[in-house]
Amino acid sequence: MQNGRRTVRKAGWTALALLAATALISGCSADVAKRVTSDAHVRDHVMGAIAGNGAMAEEMTQRLLATDSLRARVVETVLRDSAAAQYVIVRIGRNPEALDYVLQAAASDSSGRAHLMTLFKGMQMAMQAKR
Repeated sequence: MQNGRRTVRKAGWTALALLAATALISGCSADVAKRVTSDAHVRDHVMGAIAGNGAMAEEMTQRLLATDSLRARVVETVLRDSAAAQYVIVRIGRNPEALDYVLQAAASDSSGRAHLMTLFKGMQMAMQAKR
């Protein structure tokens, strides 16, 4: 009977410890989020840790892209950086599916279609001149 009471007591202490740890972690996570938004030094360290770890950077990027408003901000930020924008365009040019998306978007209105036709006619003329 004594062993049974010890087991119950151990389980009780374990549950209490887990509950306390959960409460501490919950309190700390809210505190960390507040510190990241209010303390530039802490924010710099957190962002540096994310940027310095490829897996964490990819996870953060996925989180940013999962929300429409944040996705737009990420894309606009990438396009404002000429090296990043060039990289994206080169990657799109080498990916037939992505290139199809761009062409579909360009051809979605009459001025875009007219511009595409002008480009295609120019390419066709250049190819015929090479012959």
